[in-house]
Amino acid sequence: MSDQKGLLGVINEKTGLFILILLMGVGMLLGSLIAMLAWKITGGAQSEDFQLALSNPANVNFIRLAQTILAACIFFLPAVITTWIVSRKPFLFIGFHQKLKASTILWGCLLMGITVLLSGSLAALNEMIPLGEQLKVYAQSMEASYMKQVELMSIMNGTGDLIVALLVMALAPALFEEVFFRGGFQNLMYRATGKMWASILITSLLFSAIHFSFYGFLSRVALSIVLGLLYAYTQSIWMVVIAHFLNNAMGVFQIYYLRMKGLPITDLSEDKYPIWWGIIALGALVYLFKFFKKSADGIRF
Repeated sequence: MSDQKGLLGVINEKTGLFILILLMGVGMLLGSLIAMLAWKITGGAQSEDFQLALSNPANVNFIRLAQTILAACIFFLPAVITTWIVSRKPFLFIGFHQKLKASTILWGCLLMGITVLLSGSLAALNEMIPLGEQLKVYAQSMEASYMKQVELMSIMNGTGDLIVALLVMALAPALFEEVFFRGGFQNLMYRATGKMWASILITSLLFSAIHFSFYGFLSRVALSIVLGLLYAYTQSIWMVVIAHFLNNAMGVFQIYYLRMKGLPITDLSEDKYPIWWGIIALGALVYLFKFFKKSADGIRF
């Protein structure tokens, strides 16, 4: 149950889920408006040039700023506002207060590293799913659009750019997305239903779907399930932010390496592993999670 009565004593966790999704849509509109305003303030031309600005490599710094604004408005603010309505102590409700032992963090990072192998195998499995010609073209176009955005945001020419990329592409998404999906959606769903696995699985499907990538769908579901379990056993938003950041940071370092070697970042899409690697990784995750749970002292919601 929530830590305090909700707004006027009538807003519970189940209603909070609907409010959270509603505010997500409002946040999308608000974030776009703020980003457009920022474009004008920073010297952008007329508002009709805004969309073109987001696809111009010369505006890489603004693109990073716009994406950060959008992520904050779509994910972070809706979760904080919704949990405040439900509990009046949003940061306590989300799990910012929970302290972590060093051993728990290390186990969590190890589990996330193993999840990368599982994700790579699932990416290979994802490509084996048969699609109709039209659906295949659509899926490929979504993937191309996603990679184009990554390419624009990951323009790096030195250590300074690497640090900025780690903040914008690794830390900010980790914080904003985890506050929404784990601290908000999964947290509210579990408190409303009492079903841990259902809350994790439904959250993971939403988490993956929101990234609009068919070929990365299974990989992100697996990633989200592991993050969901890390959150469920610690109640700490910091644990999942750290783990999510680690996963994102590995991708940023890969991109940085490719950039410094003058190689196309499309090589990242080839990070797929044999299916049997995934089977071994899954077995390792199941086995090692018991050590993580012991380190986390078996904390539950």
